[in-house]
Amino acid sequence: MPATTVMPGVPDWFWIASAAAMGGAIGSFLNVCIYRMPRRCMSISNPRHSHCPRCGHAIRWFENIPVLSWVFLLRGKCSSCRMPISPMYPFVEALTAAFFALAAMIAVEPTPSWLAGSGADWLRPFAATPFMRLAWFAVAAWLIAGLIVCTFIDFEFRIIPDQISISGIWLAPLLSFALPWLHRPILRLRPGTSVETLTGFAHVEGLLAALIGAAVAAGAIWMVGFFGKVAFRKEAMGFGDVKLMAWMGGLLGWKASIFVFLIASCLGAGVGVPVMAANRLTNAWRAARGKPPIPFDSYLAFGPYLAAAGLAMFLWYSAIDRWAFEEYPKFLESLFTRE
Repeated sequence: MPATTVMPGVPDWFWIASAAAMGGAIGSFLNVCIYRMPRRCMSISNPRHSHCPRCGHAIRWFENIPVLSWVFLLRGKCSSCRMPISPMYPFVEALTAAFFALAAMIAVEPTPSWLAGSGADWLRPFAATPFMRLAWFAVAAWLIAGLIVCTFIDFEFRIIPDQISISGIWLAPLLSFALPWLHRPILRLRPGTSVETLTGFAHVEGLLAALIGAAVAAGAIWMVGFFGKVAFRKEAMGFGDVKLMAWMGGLLGWKASIFVFLIASCLGAGVGVPVMAANRLTNAWRAARGKPPIPFDSYLAFGPYLAAAGLAMFLWYSAIDRWAFEEYPKFLESLFTRE
């Protein structure tokens, strides 16, 4: 018998496939956001219909089916002028579909990892209800969509759109108040520990968790940017990153926000250091042959790495938390206690 954790008689694979289809459709809209938000002459609603930037050909509905139209119908070119269409468009659609399907898989888990070890006394006697699963998936879909838009815009234009981050800053506390089980208890430092709630009222505690998380996340990255500017005498962290972290901190909480910054820093260093080394080696090679150096841009957009780390913490909070506070310390202890 297929698993039916959401609705009796409806297998879970149906919800996962539906989430993937919905993700592809939303990914098509995200392409509009990515293209239009950073351009002053456009808005999400203006122009009303998508069109080819070269010939002005209006995109018809059957030319806008996520991924499939680009691959099988258009074959990567405008149907009117045959101008190449960037593969970024089907990539964003496929990426959104994949993450929506992944979020649905996590939402329908028999024992949801997003509730495991929550420590909230009022929640322990209850399993995840269909409403809770749907609500968690809706929040995950909102976060995925917003972070995909921020990532691709930051890569190309080095800005994080306020339409995404500031709306997230306002919505995260409201969601945390309405759905307090999104947050672990505010003062819990280790999985499995029991910490009494600060208020005795779960919804108020959820709101406090969001406000504290936003303050800690934004404050921490602002301080890094401030001291980096003092030390290096140039802008070290954009204010868009501060607002992005405030949004994620309000949704994830203060402890997860610290993980987000650490993970993002490791990801950024893992990409930035090899790129900088390759640039230096390239110019050294050119100098040895009497050629002028290439003026490589050393700026690294940090938003995409914050987005990747934030999404990882939202989807796999319990696993990362358990590894950091239980499995990794045990591993280190085993290294030093071997005979």
